[in-house]
Amino acid sequence: MNYNFDTPIDRFNSNAAKFKREYLLEIFQTEDLYPFWIADQDLQTSPEIINALVLRSQNGVFGYECRSVDFMSGIVEWYRRRFNCVIQPSWIQFTPTIITSVAMAIDLFTNDQNGVIIQPPVYQEFESVILKTNRTVFRNNLVLKDYHYEIDFDHLEVLCQNENTKALLISNPHNPGGRVWTKVELQKIVDLCIKNNIILISDEIHADVVFKPYTFTSLLDFKEIHHQLIVCYSPSKILNLAGISDSIAIIPNPNLKTEFERLKLRYNLGRSNALTNTAIQTGFQTADEWIDQLNNYIKSNIAYIDEYLHQNIPQVHLVRQEGTYLIWLDVSALPIHGVELIQFLAKHAKIGVNNGDRFGKSGAKFIRMNIACPKSILEEAMKNFKSAVELLFVQNSEQNC
Repeated sequence: MNYNFDTPIDRFNSNAAKFKREYLLEIFQTEDLYPFWIADQDLQTSPEIINALVLRSQNGVFGYECRSVDFMSGIVEWYRRRFNCVIQPSWIQFTPTIITSVAMAIDLFTNDQNGVIIQPPVYQEFESVILKTNRTVFRNNLVLKDYHYEIDFDHLEVLCQNENTKALLISNPHNPGGRVWTKVELQKIVDLCIKNNIILISDEIHADVVFKPYTFTSLLDFKEIHHQLIVCYSPSKILNLAGISDSIAIIPNPNLKTEFERLKLRYNLGRSNALTNTAIQTGFQTADEWIDQLNNYIKSNIAYIDEYLHQNIPQVHLVRQEGTYLIWLDVSALPIHGVELIQFLAKHAKIGVNNGDRFGKSGAKFIRMNIACPKSILEEAMKNFKSAVELLFVQNSEQNC
């Protein structure tokens, strides 16, 4: 079956956070734009999931729900089939969001003011959740070489040897850098964490959005780290279910899992609902081909943008994308950056993108753009982007005369 990703969906007339006019006005100073900032898709989920949700809704009864044995085995089978990874149902816990799971893990397995390592530029909630839990942020900045990010392992080793470092929080695949970490890179991280007795927390929410020939490797593949590992996953990114999806925490160590479960039960977290169960279970059972076609579509969007930039906006460079539908653009050659740039682009290109310094100081001259949308929308955005950059240089030249 060939799936259609070309049909634009009107999300302005919905409660979608990405399109909320108040947010757009606050951030971009205009609502007359197309938003490319929040990381969900402007594409419908698979027709199989839509049909299953319609059928479930027709039942008309939405009382308390539990997760069936088939639901749990579906997760296990998904990890085996999609990630070539063996997990056990007993390892699985559920929370409302990935960041909920991360916050719980940090709360449980580190103490106040302990150091938690992150690798900027990285998803802004990493630093936020560390600070909210009264821990100390240790930054192992990624190194950009030829528009491709690498890990500074020498610096990471120094941080790991710090007696105050108790956890490492990794984005795998990396948001916004687009890296799909290799087994060799992940093995080095595993070895450092084991050597220094550091809890490893892996955010693997983008695991499904990986472009050939790259392949995703879960930290769960490394059995030697299982005793100090928490993997956080959700199908919300790939199936576009963020509004109704649960988050999954996979914790192989039974002692850590028990502590995690106790904290979850203390706050009565982890309940589910009928539509969430239906959507996730159906996706795990039926979405393989849809996902493969979607990834090919996203990859073609990235190729289009890369070529367009080379030919039309050579001052802007695309960081090499191995995975995720969040592209990371080097705008250091432009005369303005930060909030000033994104508001200029909002006004003159009618696009709403993320200010790169939200992902750390090393992202200060970058912007992030979500390209999980119909290609026709990207074509219009790129044409407007080109005109805005041309205007920017004209204005800058006039100011310097």
